[in-house]
Amino acid sequence: MNFIVTIVLASLFLIYFSVMAYTKDALWFYPVFDSVPALIEINCYGRDVVLQSDSEYFAPIYSMVNGQISGDKRWDELNLTDPTYRDYQSTEKMMILELFYDEPQRIHSQSPFFSGFTSLLIPLDGRYSNQNIMFALRNGKPSGGSFHVVSFEPVRTYIESNGLCNKP
Repeated sequence: MNFIVTIVLASLFLIYFSVMAYTKDALWFYPVFDSVPALIEINCYGRDVVLQSDSEYFAPIYSMVNGQISGDKRWDELNLTDPTYRDYQSTEKMMILELFYDEPQRIHSQSPFFSGFTSLLIPLDGRYSNQNIMFALRNGKPSGGSFHVVSFEPVRTYIESNGLCNKP
């Protein structure tokens, strides 16, 4: 019995440290994301809506986003290209949510990506919005990969129902 317990513990130890070495994150298994952004910006079909931390809409929006990030998520190799990012910032055909952070952030997962980012970009209407996807940016530049979550639809519904952004 001691031999079996030793083998199981050694296997768990090996798995944990292998994933930790790959991700460079000792808490890779911890699913909660609870960071508070410094600023939220909604690109509302070509018009920018900026929410400061004292806005009544600020906490509900980032709390819903954090809830989705803390839930089930899947990393994907789909990257945000510079031209797509520029398009997101200027188009009149999409609704994009961007959360900006003062300090570099990390989303704990079994992926080594999504560490050191300073903003998250979430398409709510338009290109990639039907995929429940989010992209990370480091100092305004797209970083590798993306995460898919269960749904950002509650965030979009909240933004629309409170008149922050509605499709023209």
